[in-house]
Amino acid sequence: MRTNRKFITAILAGSVLATASGVSTADSTYVGIHGMWTDLKDLDFNVAPGTIESQFDSGTGFGITLGRSFDQFRAELEYTSRKNDIKSHSLNGSPTLPGSKGEAKSDAFMLNGYYDIDTSSAFVPYLGAGFGMAKVKFDDFGVAAIPDVLNDNESQFAYQFMAGGEYRFADTWGLFAEYRYFATADVDVNTSSATGGVSNSIAYKTNNILVGARFRF
Repeated sequence: MRTNRKFITAILAGSVLATASGVSTADSTYVGIHGMWTDLKDLDFNVAPGTIESQFDSGTGFGITLGRSFDQFRAELEYTSRKNDIKSHSLNGSPTLPGSKGEAKSDAFMLNGYYDIDTSSAFVPYLGAGFGMAKVKFDDFGVAAIPDVLNDNESQFAYQFMAGGEYRFADTWGLFAEYRYFATADVDVNTSSATGGVSNSIAYKTNNILVGARFRF
């Protein structure tokens, strides 16, 4: 009986000390890294002869994060980079123009918030959203006849929505997969003087699949 009392007293004392020191196993700092497949929505922009319709190949990207967990909530800072190469350009609905080339890139700094759903298991689904700034670049858009139609960039407000799941192999690390919608406010850019120096507001909208790892300490 005395042994049981000592055991219970030790547990209570340990709990009091943990509470007093602010220690919580649910609270942790983490770093993350991920790669991504990205699909960029087709875009249109105007030149002096009319409207260019541009289609893109599937692209790739990566990201790094620094975050903090607060029980079922997380807040994180994130840097991401994406790139998609041009698949084709067409003018005013014409067939694909020969020698279509160029690439669209973005570099974003985001502040994200997440809600982790408690499943009482190692698998943790989650939902999230974020906002920040992104520099969007349209590099060397052109065709064989006019190699430099659009080559401009602008920084704009960016936002994103996320849904995914993490499998935590240990308290210190886990692997995750995620769907993400990432977009910016319309990007204001100008075509080259060879095509009239026309001003354009272009929508940058992507769908992304991410796979990565998080390490907690």
